[in-house]
Amino acid sequence: MWLLSLLWIEIVYRPIFNILILFLNFFDGNLWWAIIVLTLLVRGLLYKNSAAWNAMQSQMGDLQPKMQKLQEKYKDDPAKLQSEMMKLMKTQWAGPLKWCLTMLIQLPVFLGLFYVVRDYAQNDIPELVYSFFQSFGQQFTQLESVVTNFFGMNLLEWWNLVLAIIVAILMFAQMQMTMKTQATKAPQMLPNGQQAPDMSKMMGMMWYFMAFMMGSFAYSVASGVWLYLLTTTLFGLLQFVYQRRVLLLAQRRTKMWPKDQPEIIG
Repeated sequence: MWLLSLLWIEIVYRPIFNILILFLNFFDGNLWWAIIVLTLLVRGLLYKNSAAWNAMQSQMGDLQPKMQKLQEKYKDDPAKLQSEMMKLMKTQWAGPLKWCLTMLIQLPVFLGLFYVVRDYAQNDIPELVYSFFQSFGQQFTQLESVVTNFFGMNLLEWWNLVLAIIVAILMFAQMQMTMKTQATKAPQMLPNGQQAPDMSKMMGMMWYFMAFMMGSFAYSVASGVWLYLLTTTLFGLLQFVYQRRVLLLAQRRTKMWPKDQPEIIG
């Protein structure tokens, strides 16, 4: 167990703690700015992965026509049809793998921040400042040197209903945008030619449940932790809107000038 504890401290907790110390120094001990910048740093590093996921979500409408063309082309060759269908599905569903990677990378950051904020809230801040941060970081191991107020809310307090509601609304908005994009664009046929079940209702219920759970969880932990979630959700929402707009403009341009064929970069 000591080995797991050591790995947790050195690989997750201590790096997050020291990055937060670094940003606290940049922003005169302002915790809410430190958390927001930490969040933007993480999302910036994972931008390409999340962009691939958003691109797949936005382009799901192209899947059904492609599948129909394959069915017409290989209607007399079921084996070839199934092979080409599988290739198409693998191409379209490369995005979720990158999305899962994005979530897996963010999870340790979220957990590390959770425990760092908890220790600040309990005024039990460990002596884990890196030696090269000692000159300025040691002062921020004292709670008195940290500004925890965020628009009238204490980031170290639990049971913040306002922040919990905002988090739930942002999650709901993200769910609505995703469902709106996929509502009439989900593939209706499986690679074997059979009718696919309608998953929209099941996915809808799952997203509603997730929004409720995230809001409930936000209410039960320190506000600083969910400032991270609020920022990362808002970032993802704006990124999705931006990429969707770029895609629609590119598709419109392609229809008007078919020879142009612009390259879409997420």
